[in-house]
Amino acid sequence: MAVNKNNVVMHGASGKLGNNVVFRQRGGVTIVSKTPFRSSGYIPTANQQEQQIKFTEAAFYAKSAMLDPSLKNAYANKAKGNQSAYNVAVKDYLTAPLLASANFSSYTGEIGSTITLAISDVLAVVTVKIALYTSDGALVEEGMAVQDAVNAMFWVYTATAENTPISGMVLMAYLTSTPGNVYEHELVIP
Repeated sequence: MAVNKNNVVMHGASGKLGNNVVFRQRGGVTIVSKTPFRSSGYIPTANQQEQQIKFTEAAFYAKSAMLDPSLKNAYANKAKGNQSAYNVAVKDYLTAPLLASANFSSYTGEIGSTITLAISDVLAVVTVKIALYTSDGALVEEGMAVQDAVNAMFWVYTATAENTPISGMVLMAYLTSTPGNVYEHELVIP
């Protein structure tokens, strides 16, 4: 891939030239690349087909997100370099939120004790549901974590049920991203 700079002949060019070169515009820059090639008789693998379906879903999501002015603006604010709001929306659909850390130091197993999760995402995580299980797999409690008012990266879950011992308990976190995808994370309380 080449980037065209100050070439008055090719500036603003877009489309295919012969069977060798394709011109694209990204952020006011002309990008020149080789024409994509796929041999006849090519059959994608099951994983490739699954990824193609996900990408198609991401494209549909991004198109609908661009119709919502506030969502389009939020994605545009996250865009870097030659990215468009559409590109960021596609990335948000395809990228799972990252559960960076979990702080169990304030969780004692008593009602009112808390667990704090640090979560990041392309745009934002909109809900975090927590389920706590004993080491034997019995559900102790479940409920919604609340986003910290000062730092939006932190989500705090406040216990509503008494439980001891807490060591070896399993925490299941269900993170819902802006596109509506739900991602599951399992943690064992040390």
